[in-house]
Amino acid sequence: MEMATNTENKTNIDENNQDCTTISFETHGTHPKVCIEGFEKTMNLRFPRLLISDNKQLAVKCLCHAVVLAYILAAIHHWYLSDVKDIGWKNGLGLLIVLATCYYGVLPVKYMFTLIHAGKLVKLLPLEHFKIGVLCTFLGSFVLFIFFDTKNNRHRLVPLAGLGVFVLVGFIFSKHRGHVNWTTVASGLATQITIGMLTIRWQVGRSIVQAVGELAEKFFSFAYVGAKVTYGNELIDNYGVFAFKVLSVLFFMCFVIEILFYYGIIQTIVIKLGWCLQKLLGTTAAESVNTCASVFLGMSEAPIIIKPYLPDLTESEIHAVMMGGFSTVAGTVFAAYTSFGIDPAYLITASVMSAPTALSFSKLIFPETEKSMNSVDQICTKKTTDEGNVMDAACKGAQFGLKIIGAIVANIVAFVSFVAFINAIISWLGHLVGLDDLTFEYVLGKILIPVTWLLGVDPSECEAVGKLIGLKMTINEFVAYKQMGDLIKEGKLNRKSEIVATFALCSFANPGSIGSMIATLTTLCPTQRSAITKNVFRAFLGGTVTCFLTAAIASLLMPDEGLKD
Repeated sequence: MEMATNTENKTNIDENNQDCTTISFETHGTHPKVCIEGFEKTMNLRFPRLLISDNKQLAVKCLCHAVVLAYILAAIHHWYLSDVKDIGWKNGLGLLIVLATCYYGVLPVKYMFTLIHAGKLVKLLPLEHFKIGVLCTFLGSFVLFIFFDTKNNRHRLVPLAGLGVFVLVGFIFSKHRGHVNWTTVASGLATQITIGMLTIRWQVGRSIVQAVGELAEKFFSFAYVGAKVTYGNELIDNYGVFAFKVLSVLFFMCFVIEILFYYGIIQTIVIKLGWCLQKLLGTTAAESVNTCASVFLGMSEAPIIIKPYLPDLTESEIHAVMMGGFSTVAGTVFAAYTSFGIDPAYLITASVMSAPTALSFSKLIFPETEKSMNSVDQICTKKTTDEGNVMDAACKGAQFGLKIIGAIVANIVAFVSFVAFINAIISWLGHLVGLDDLTFEYVLGKILIPVTWLLGVDPSECEAVGKLIGLKMTINEFVAYKQMGDLIKEGKLNRKSEIVATFALCSFANPGSIGSMIATLTTLCPTQRSAITKNVFRAFLGGTVTCFLTAAIASLLMPDEGLKD
């Protein structure tokens, strides 16, 4: 990946690169006038080349679109003649129509934003006072909705108190309480609530997320084909050994992601989403893009996208970058979690919901007090030139998966063994004073009972969920999800507790990740070592609380018996 940094408020475009995707960012605290100039130059340079000069490229694109549309029409015709009533929204014609609509539906919006003069677009953006009014109205309406929705069971209002407690704790321990931008904090919560309403409470949205989860599981299952060839059917089908079956999916995922990264697809997606978050929350371009990338790539790979801007980031922005990594999990490890019996639909929802809250909560516990140097008017991405071709990139991705798998196996073996050792010591000490059932998990469960109660967990299961959260905070989420899968099989968690725990555990906020975060960022930007090491533990705690906020909202929107599909 190659990125162009503009330091003179002008847009530089590589004349030899036609695959460059240019996105205009209005930076925090700067006038959008600088974006207008770059936007006009971009439009004037690209469109004549694209539509007039490069006739061959245009002809190939038109031919490809014609072939795709012809195929869709042929599929519709075949479905009509087959007399099959089910259109197949999950794996049939319906899915094809949804994908085509998502792709072609975005094109008119894209060209509208491109053709409208940037100055006119800026005037359409809501004023600050108007935005505050909208936020107050939205949050007030949400509170009223929850109040009437819980009229038959007021215990469901406990997570609402939990939201208030978590935000209050963040404010109390804020580094600069007088500089908190409450609009950004409220915008993050409002965005998280909106995503939760659409994907948890709304039946259609929930069906879409479940369909995505099922498709993700089906996609992961293709990795088992290669695993059987390599390790044999006995280990994969009969015994299902974790290191051979589940972790083999990571080879496949890293292989595919590196291909998407080579062609610039991943970069384009995260930059578009980062632009949306910047407009919604008022955060700067680099921290917004990094947080979105963390959902797809993980905390070690996401900062690579904003590498040129890391030296100029403020301490608050560095903190937001780290917290974005601690608050989410990478798409590459979803398969490992689902192998323990965790619902993939809720894993996806939890990671996406945590992204906006990670930014807003970061600005609560570490508000911006410096003049941001992140004055990038354009973030330009194109396909990487580090590899010779796409096959070279794919092979490097698969080889990189070996490093990830090695780290996962080493951590699980070492940490599980260490917990067993600690348990033996604690049990021995407890036995000497007549407490035979004293264990490490027992202590953690007792300490975190108030937290799990604030998340709306049934009082009889607060200790069990508290143990899971404690394992995740002190070891890692792999061990916690594995323990959670065992509890689900034994019937010790009801449906609501299972879903709340899924949301509360869905992040990389664990001790091992602290070392990974420091190593990654100090390697990418040695000049920021002091800011990174000084604020990494605060970001770790912030990422943990962000998951609590996400879990509290999920619990607030969910009846005690869970959601019936």
